[in-house]
Amino acid sequence: MALRVGVIGGGGIAGAHLPHLVKRSDAVELTGIADINADAAKATAEKYGIARHVTDFRELLPDADAVLVCVPTWLHADIAVEALRAGKHVFCEKPMARTQESADAMCEAAAQSGTTLQLGFVRRFDDEWLAWRDAVQQQKIGRPVVWRDVAAGAGPQAAWYNRDEQGGGPFLDGCIHNLDFALHTFGPAVWAFTHARTMRPGNTALDTGTATVHFQSGDELLLAWTWGLPQGCGGARVFEFLGPEGTLTWPKDDPYHAYESSERHFVINRGGNEEKENVAFPGNSLGAAFERQMDEFIEAAQGRITPRAGGHEGRESLRLALAILQSGRSGQVEHL
Repeated sequence: MALRVGVIGGGGIAGAHLPHLVKRSDAVELTGIADINADAAKATAEKYGIARHVTDFRELLPDADAVLVCVPTWLHADIAVEALRAGKHVFCEKPMARTQESADAMCEAAAQSGTTLQLGFVRRFDDEWLAWRDAVQQQKIGRPVVWRDVAAGAGPQAAWYNRDEQGGGPFLDGCIHNLDFALHTFGPAVWAFTHARTMRPGNTALDTGTATVHFQSGDELLLAWTWGLPQGCGGARVFEFLGPEGTLTWPKDDPYHAYESSERHFVINRGGNEEKENVAFPGNSLGAAFERQMDEFIEAAQGRITPRAGGHEGRESLRLALAILQSGRSGQVEHL
């Protein structure tokens, strides 16, 4: 029997999941789209050939076995908890919630209902990130390492991303993939220290800053991000790993965000006379990761497997993000 799936939130990220769900007609029946914007719900339903579109997500629940929660961050918890309590399997986009209390409520609802709660940490399915994780864990550049990620721009166009009480800014809604994957790769975090500010008028979140996270393993994550620039402005992109025995970098002629090539690579450089090692991965690795993520949710909702990123993983990455934000507000080290 096909898994009946309803999609809550008809814009943005839903468009990353729906193309694959449509192709999985062997296992999935898409029963409806819900969006408080009636026009958006209708447009998304028509685009993907879905017969039903509504403005109240509750109308989808009686005819669904599972739902995708693809709404803005601060709305995740209320919708997910209601769906879980109704006995529905839930795939929830990242970050899990805006507050720790909301994340706890989601975990409790999943435990009480016995249904699946999967979080949208798509990088756990990405051949690129999995390849560098393997290289780090195999100590190709020694351990511990420093993962440096520098990004600068205006951030997403929707204003809620940079509202503190809604999206939380880049250190919550943007860097959450890094935080989850760092925990997945390095293990538990010990402390976080952040220097941050709100740079763009109208933003209420900390939209610019530098955060350092130290892990029990000795590894560190350095995040220097801004979503505080004017539209059309951007800075240099840095994504690299430094270790006591070498570096792991992306070539300048194959920048990190260039997905046009069928195959890309990063470079392991151990210095001296050692030959550099190119590690290849598919150019469309992120697109393929979204497909694998949905395939896993289908299997998890059918009771065949446990998702690799569930409520516990969502809660821990949120806890780390909130520690980063608290440190940015207080100017003090936050211990975890």
